[in-house]
Amino acid sequence: MKRFWVILLGLTTLSTATASAQSYLTKRTVGAVEVELGVGLATAANKIGEFGKARQGVEVNAEVRYNFHQAPIDLGLHFGLCSFTRSSQVGNFASKHNFDSQSLMIVSDYNFFQGRMASLFVGAGAGVAWNNLNADGTKSGFNACVMPRIGVELSNHVHITAAYKFYERANNHLVLSVGFAFGGGAR
Repeated sequence: MKRFWVILLGLTTLSTATASAQSYLTKRTVGAVEVELGVGLATAANKIGEFGKARQGVEVNAEVRYNFHQAPIDLGLHFGLCSFTRSSQVGNFASKHNFDSQSLMIVSDYNFFQGRMASLFVGAGAGVAWNNLNADGTKSGFNACVMPRIGVELSNHVHITAAYKFYERANNHLVLSVGFAFGGGAR
């Protein structure tokens, strides 16, 4: 009889734990898909020859992300348009040239402190970029692109992000952006 009660207690405990785990895994705390639109400041990171003076430019980006429900990870597709100006001064001759780039990357983030008014995330992206390779813009081409990033999400929709885009020497740049995510919701 004692063995019967021990087995019954063990089965009850196991079924309660299993039901609790299943409800946790099937509970949707965040929407599956979210779309983010953002705008930010871009700053050139490298000096190239006489084109050492870079002015801040602008980056506009869009991102579609899938949020995994069992883990604090998301996976998405990032598209960015960036433009900034470099100037040179050689003797009395001064010139300005625009550096433009478009990037398409697969991105992923890990989210910390989910469910709070402010949650942190850290992530990275990899893909391709089409950009001007020469200061005069006469030669353009594709380059591999890598982007580490870190940021904060406020009220489950506003993203403030710092990212650094590595592609080719002339267009490496730091981006500080603010974006608004549609969908998603509470984490």
